[in-house]
Amino acid sequence: MNWRTKDRGFSLVEVLVVMVVMGLVTTAVYATFLSTQKHAYTQDEVVEVQQNLRAALDFLVKDIRMVQFLTPIDETALVTTPAQLLDDANADGDYDDADERFTLSLVSATSLHGYARVTAATSDSSTLTLTVAAGTMQQFADGDQARVFRPEDLEAVTNVYPVTGTPSGDLVVLDISGGGYTSGDVSAGDLLVLLPAGTTDGDFPVQIDYQLADDASSSDTAMNQLQRRVMDRDGNTIVDWELVASKISALDLTYLDENGDSTTDLDEVVAIQVTITGQTDATKTGSSNFSGVKQRTLATTVKIHNEVRL
Repeated sequence: MNWRTKDRGFSLVEVLVVMVVMGLVTTAVYATFLSTQKHAYTQDEVVEVQQNLRAALDFLVKDIRMVQFLTPIDETALVTTPAQLLDDANADGDYDDADERFTLSLVSATSLHGYARVTAATSDSSTLTLTVAAGTMQQFADGDQARVFRPEDLEAVTNVYPVTGTPSGDLVVLDISGGGYTSGDVSAGDLLVLLPAGTTDGDFPVQIDYQLADDASSSDTAMNQLQRRVMDRDGNTIVDWELVASKISALDLTYLDENGDSTTDLDEVVAIQVTITGQTDATKTGSSNFSGVKQRTLATTVKIHNEVRL
């Protein structure tokens, strides 16, 4: 008996159909992968924008609240009142022309935000030991610069001295071996104020400047860095421009008087409405063939604390 097997392969048509179906499935899977990847990259950059906005607003709010802190009574809280830090006046798509970038300038006794009320003071020939209000000494560290002010007189009562040793308990010790201190100069109720490194006795009060500078790492003209510097009132730099936040596209400011009305009179400003906008980079995930530019905005109104009462 002759047995015949009926083995046979796929026909050309069947193979082609399978290839077409596989191609369609692969294309769909790849398209889904690309879409998911783009979304993930975009979300990462959006999160970065939001974090930058929060960091920028945090710095601005802290500095604005401390404006005119312990400064002489004849000093205004602000030096300038720009409505925005960027203004494309000639609508040419950049901020490279004159008078298109502006600076916000604030006045305070210090550019840092640390201070403590003195409750007792003792001294010898080389050290001034200050007992401060409970829970406030941790703002100071070995090597920090500090100075004591009298709130009632809005005057400094000591030179600038370094903190020596790590503060413990409620004690902060200043190294006064450089001279200039007389026993009894500091009394209960005075304020120990943290100062930036490099501060000298003549640096009082200080001027804190904010600007939006072009981000040289991107060709997107909307990419700007919020920068901050500290100067004395004679125009000498104490702390040069430092990066606060990047991916900032706009910073708008409205100055309010005690009635909540807009004003540019330096003597009438009691609060500042801050609106800050950031966006994704148009040369990265913000490009038209990626996810497009995504913008985020934060806004708040900050009351100026013209004096600190403890």
